[in-house]
Amino acid sequence: MPGRLTGKVAIVTGAASCGPGFGNGKVTSVLFAREGARVLLVNRSGEHASELQREIKAEGGECSVFAADIAN
Repeated sequence: MPGRLTGKVAIVTGAASCGPGFGNGKVTSVLFAREGARVLLVNRSGEHASELQREIKAEGGECSVFAADIAN
């Protein structure tokens, strides 16, 4: 997925929407990946982030998941 962010790393907190549809973090993660960034998906729910990871990888993007609650 070559693009403007090829060779860059993007860290997105709140990456996965907890419900159906797209949240800001999810959309941001997908768009960064489409532009070639390697994306670190940080989310409270590792399960939701793993679902998003599969979606991004299916499009040819690179990403990793880190489950964490960064509220405090």
